[in-house]
Amino acid sequence: MNPSTEELWKTFGDRLRRFIRARVRNDHDADDVLQEAFAKIHTGLPGVNDSERLEAWVFQVTRRAVADHFRRRSASPPAQESPDSAGTLGIASCMGPLMQKLDEPDREALQLADVEGWRQQDLAARLGLSLSGAKSRVQRARERLKETLLECCDVEVDRRGNAIGYTPRNHACSCG
Repeated sequence: MNPSTEELWKTFGDRLRRFIRARVRNDHDADDVLQEAFAKIHTGLPGVNDSERLEAWVFQVTRRAVADHFRRRSASPPAQESPDSAGTLGIASCMGPLMQKLDEPDREALQLADVEGWRQQDLAARLGLSLSGAKSRVQRARERLKETLLECCDVEVDRRGNAIGYTPRNHACSCG
């Protein structure tokens, strides 16, 4: 049996807020993202069947809420970014437009898996694929999105592979 949203709040609320605050600009944004994440957690909780993976699912939903925050921000005029966040924030803000450049099957697979947080089994059923076929589709779509990004921008990464900066290669780039 799944815990209640209130129980999840008591268990994960502070950790999730710290997790979010490390990724967004200010406390106000962190509170907004946390509220959005818990709304999604509340909505999706009845569909969680594996209580052993509950924590991973909660953080996955939260990561997607952070990504949604940056996606929405990219639709409005950009604010000044701090130098240490410019790479990650800027690249995150152009993922939505870059996804639109993908073929429909790739775009749908990424949208369902990485943005909406669908489980691989559910994704396979929705796409009419085997489980391994769905996993392959998502991996190929991620690779194509990466290729699209690298055609558009020169990305600088740290030793752990995290984006720390980028330079658009041309003015038509969604990241520019």
